[in-house]
Amino acid sequence: MYKLSRCLVLSDICNLEKKLIFKTDRYVSRYNGSDGSDPIKTSQAKPYESISDYYAGKSVFVTGGTGFLGKVLIERLLFNCSDIESIYVLIRGKKGLKSENRLQQMLDVPVFDKLKALKPSALKKIIPIEGDITKPNLDIKTSDEQQLIDNVSVVFHSAATVRFIESFEDIMKINYEGTRKVMDLSKKMKNLQTFLYLSTSFSNANKLVIDEMIYPKPKAIDEVYSFIDNNGDNPKATEDFVNGYPNTYTLSKALCENYIEENHGTMKTIIVRPSIVAPVFKEPLPGWQDSWVAATATFSDIARGLTKVIYGGPNVICDMIPVDYVCNFIIVAGARGNPSDDVIVYNSCSSSSNPISWRRAADLYLKESLRHGKYELKPRQVELTTSKLKVDLLTLVLQTTPSFLADLWMRLKGESPKYLKMQERPVLLRDLLRFFTSTSYHIKSENSRKLIETLDERDKFLFPCDPRTIPWQTYMPLFCRGIQKYLLKPKH
Repeated sequence: MYKLSRCLVLSDICNLEKKLIFKTDRYVSRYNGSDGSDPIKTSQAKPYESISDYYAGKSVFVTGGTGFLGKVLIERLLFNCSDIESIYVLIRGKKGLKSENRLQQMLDVPVFDKLKALKPSALKKIIPIEGDITKPNLDIKTSDEQQLIDNVSVVFHSAATVRFIESFEDIMKINYEGTRKVMDLSKKMKNLQTFLYLSTSFSNANKLVIDEMIYPKPKAIDEVYSFIDNNGDNPKATEDFVNGYPNTYTLSKALCENYIEENHGTMKTIIVRPSIVAPVFKEPLPGWQDSWVAATATFSDIARGLTKVIYGGPNVICDMIPVDYVCNFIIVAGARGNPSDDVIVYNSCSSSSNPISWRRAADLYLKESLRHGKYELKPRQVELTTSKLKVDLLTLVLQTTPSFLADLWMRLKGESPKYLKMQERPVLLRDLLRFFTSTSYHIKSENSRKLIETLDERDKFLFPCDPRTIPWQTYMPLFCRGIQKYLLKPKH
């Protein structure tokens, strides 16, 4: 049910040039000025302005700041842009806690330790704005809204749900309606220079070749809400409705991009699309991660012996990018802005410049994992196949049967069984990621490369974001040690 049709594949690969030519009149202004000039190069015709100098004296507004990527974005802004005025962070009150309490919780993680030690006063620049992206007008107090309107120069909108199992209705409420509300607020800001939306490289995952452009709308928004009203979360109906998309999350992000293109008005707007976001590579804390998502959980499950077979092939590309590279790129893009009146799209990814396969990434992770301690279940090199029958058979032989026998032995000893229960989450995750682990995407990043090349050597050092500089043989062991330290937290 997840396999891309042969017709779709041939269409994507063979007709891409025709599509781009056909859409030239519509899309060329997104990348070129009216005189045909490249806006990225044109913006560098004036004397060089460092990234930190751009943010000096300016205030920014961040949504999604309490998430994994949001924390790193805030830390990097404060650490490398010392003269930034303020960072307003939209924070939802939770379980009786006010935004100030949630801010303290957000800061009470290791990724902020270096900032606390070397630049503690910078933390005072974070200003919590209590609100809720799912409520009318973001549920922001009038006085707080006026602060944002008067002071903000750059908006970083990254708030979204990435839970694939969330209901379609909730995904649309958070991702689509939330984006609409943040845009409405941003349009009121008196000094706004850039609105930057964080999307995903997989917003067009129904294609194998993904360019830095906004593709035609996959569904009319009225059609989407009519489907939700009439079908709820019927799995079969939803699968038919998304029509080539892996899930409702990726479809919602495509709809967001189309909404932004159609409604950004005079706002200078940028879309950054990261691929699979992975743990920190360099700064502020190598290996740091604070949530079980996508590749993080998959590689960990393989290394702990929980997953022994996944959908895919030996050469399927795992397009991932370290979170610090994504955040540095976002900061750079925000500083350089958009000289065009149309939306500029940047893909922050690795498949087109420094690809690594799921097989090699898993092997490097497993090799490092085996160097550290003993595991309750014996890990092994993961099996890959695109056949559902083979996946089911291998799962039965390599996972279910051994778990059943282990549980039987525990019962005979008078202990509570646990191994079959341990299999449930890894199997669910494997099936949720089936589309991504079995499909090789070629995600283009020419615009991103050009933008990175405008930086001087100092800014390239302070804001590393070029995927060509990632040595996977070094990064994957670091990835593994980070997960063990910050998520598994073994007791010594």
